[in-house]
Amino acid sequence: MKKTLLLVIVAFAVSCAGRQVQPWQETSLKDIRPAGWLEQQLIAQKEGLTGHPEALSYPYNTCLWAGEIPRMGTHGRDWWRYEQTAYYTDGLLRLGYLLDDREFIAKGEAGISYTLGHPWENGRMGAKVIDNTWPFAVFFRAMKAAYDVAPDPAVLQALTAHYNSIPLKQLVRKRDIISLEGMLWTASKTGDRALVARADSAFRYRKELLEGADNLKRDDRVTPEFLTSDKPYDMHGVTMSEILKLPIMLYAATGDPWYKELAVNSLDRLYAEDGLPDGLFTSAEWLKGRDIRHSHETCNAVDMSWTLGYFLEILKDARYADMLEKIVFNAGAGSVTGDFKALQYYSSVNQFLATGTSNHNEDHYCSTWMAFRPTHQTECCAGNIHRLYPNYAARMWLRGDGEAVAALYGPSEFRYSGQLAFVEETCYPYGETVAIRAQADAGSHRAKLTLRIPGWCADAALSVNGEAHKGTLAAGSFVILDRKWQDGDIVELHLPMVAERLEAYGGGIYFQRGPLVYAYDIPATFTKDTKRYANMNGKYPADDRAFPCWDIRPSGPWNFAVRPDVTPAALSPASAPASSSSLPAATGNLLAPGPRVGQRDSQSPTGGALVCHYPPAGPSHGASLCAPVLRIAVTPVAWSFDEGPNGELLTPDLPSAPTPVGPEQYIDLVPYGTTTLRLTVFPVLATDIK
Repeated sequence: MKKTLLLVIVAFAVSCAGRQVQPWQETSLKDIRPAGWLEQQLIAQKEGLTGHPEALSYPYNTCLWAGEIPRMGTHGRDWWRYEQTAYYTDGLLRLGYLLDDREFIAKGEAGISYTLGHPWENGRMGAKVIDNTWPFAVFFRAMKAAYDVAPDPAVLQALTAHYNSIPLKQLVRKRDIISLEGMLWTASKTGDRALVARADSAFRYRKELLEGADNLKRDDRVTPEFLTSDKPYDMHGVTMSEILKLPIMLYAATGDPWYKELAVNSLDRLYAEDGLPDGLFTSAEWLKGRDIRHSHETCNAVDMSWTLGYFLEILKDARYADMLEKIVFNAGAGSVTGDFKALQYYSSVNQFLATGTSNHNEDHYCSTWMAFRPTHQTECCAGNIHRLYPNYAARMWLRGDGEAVAALYGPSEFRYSGQLAFVEETCYPYGETVAIRAQADAGSHRAKLTLRIPGWCADAALSVNGEAHKGTLAAGSFVILDRKWQDGDIVELHLPMVAERLEAYGGGIYFQRGPLVYAYDIPATFTKDTKRYANMNGKYPADDRAFPCWDIRPSGPWNFAVRPDVTPAALSPASAPASSSSLPAATGNLLAPGPRVGQRDSQSPTGGALVCHYPPAGPSHGASLCAPVLRIAVTPVAWSFDEGPNGELLTPDLPSAPTPVGPEQYIDLVPYGTTTLRLTVFPVLATDIK
C-alpha cells in the first residue's frame, strides 16, 4: 500500500481520539463469588476435566504455557498445541479466581510469568517455534483476567511491545487479525492512540493489505467487504465468532458509527443465515445454513458467548445478554455432561445417539466427533469448554461510572467497593425471581444498581424493600436504581417465564421458557467405549474408569411428532401433577407442565440434579424455584435412523408430514442443557391427522 494511504489511515484513527464510547467494564474475578447452582457447576468443573488434565490427554498433560510444549507424534500443526492450551489456561485461571483455588491460580499464573519472562528480541511473546500470533491472541485473555485481579503496569508494557512487534502485513493475515482484541484492550488501559490507529488500519483496509486480495481463502476472507457483500457467509464458524468482536471493539475505541453498523448488521445476518433454536449457529466446521440437522462446534458456544459479552458491554443493550444466556444455558451446557467429565466436539439440537461413529456432519463423517469423550481428535474444543461457565460468571456483574450492573443473572456475591456488596439470591434461569440484598458498612452508600429486563419477559415486577417500583419495566431494557444503600436493603425482581411454542427453520416445532429451550431427554444406555480409533492418534484418557469415553444409544423411542396447533401452558412445579403411567386424555391442544425435575441417579454420567444445574428441592430453595418439566402430547411416527456407508447409525433429518404408527401419548420435556440424547425440534403431523 502506498505511503500516503497509510498516512491517511493513521490520521483518521488519531482523529477519533476524542470520540470513544464508554463501555461497561468487567470487574476483577476476586470481586465475584458464585453461589447456588453456579458454584456447584464450577465445583463440578473443578472436580471434572478442568482439574484432571491427564483425562484430557495431550497437550493438556504438559507444562502448558509455563515452558515449551513438546510435540507428540505428527498430528496437527505446531501452533495447535499452544492455541489449545491457551484456551485451557484461561478457563483454569478464571475458575481458580472464582473458587479461590490456590493450585489453579498458581498453575495459570505460572504460564503468564514464563511468557512475560521469555519474550522474543523484538518484544513479541509466545513460542518461537510458531510464526503466527493467533495462539497468543487466545492466551491474552488469561493475561487480561490476571491483570484485572492484580493490575501491573509491566503487563501493559509487555503487551504494547508485543503488538508493536507484529508487522502490519502479518497482523492482517488469517487469525493473526484476532490480535486486535488484545491490542484494543491494551490501548483502552494505556491511552495509546497509536495502537488504535494500527488496529483501525488493519481491519478497515485488510483486503488491500493482503496479497492476492482477489482470491482470499478461509480466514483471510473476513474483511469489511466480505461482511457487507450480498453473498451468504460461507465461512469457518470459529473465525466468524472471533472476528465479529473486532468491529464492535473498534467502535468503542474510535467512536466511528460505521463500525457499530458493521458489527450489528453482521451479527444479525449471521443468525439470519445460520441460526439454530438453541442460541448458536451451524458450524461444522463451516457455516451450514439453518437446517436443524447440522451441528455446531463446541468452541463456538464459548467463543460466540465471549464475543457477545463485548456487544453487551459496549452497546449496553439487553438483547446481547439474552443471546449470551441462551447460548450458555442451552447450546453450551448441552455439549458437555453434567459431571463435566466428557464433551462433544460437534453437538446438535436433535441428536438421537452419540457414539464413536455417529457424526452425521460432512466434516469427519461417521467418526468420533459427536461422541461424549474427554479426548478428541482435534483438541481445541476440549480446551475451550473450560471457559464457558467462568466467562459467564465474569460478565454477570459489570461496572459503570458509580454503577453496579447485574447484566447476567445467577446466584452470586459482588463486592462493589470496600463498604458495599450486593448478594444475589436466585435459581435463575430455573426460577423466576432474583433477589439482591445490600451488604453495607455502617451508614449509607450511594451507587446505581442496574438491572436487566430480558427481552422475552413482558410482565416483570420490581420492588425495593417491599415497595413496588413506579417506573416502566419494558422488555429488553435496563432499569437503574440510583439510591443510598443501607445494610439489608432488598431488591426483588420477578421475571415471569411463559412456555412458548416456536417454529424452527424447515417447519419443525420446539418449546422455550424464558432463556431455556426444552427437549425430550431420550432414555439412553451408556456404555464405556474402549475402542482405540485410528483418528484419535493414540489419545485416550489416562483413567477411563473415572473419565470414560461414552457410547450412548437410545433405550426407548424417540420418533415423536406433534400436532401443528400444540399450545404451551405453564403451571408452577409445586402444583403440577406427578408423572403417571395412566395419563389423562389430551385436552384440546393444551401443553401442560409435569412435575419439578427430580434428582438424577448419582451414578449417571450426566450427573445428579445439582450438577445438572438444578437447585436442590430442600428448605434452602424449595420446589417452587425449580424449573418445571413441560408435558406435551406427541404421536409416534414412521421415522428411523440414517445409515452411513458401513452401516453406521446416524441421527436423521426431520420427516415431512410423517405417518403415525401409534396412539397419541404424553412425554416430558426438560431444559436442553441437561440432556445428552435429545429431541428438541419435533416434526409436525399433517393437518388432516385425526
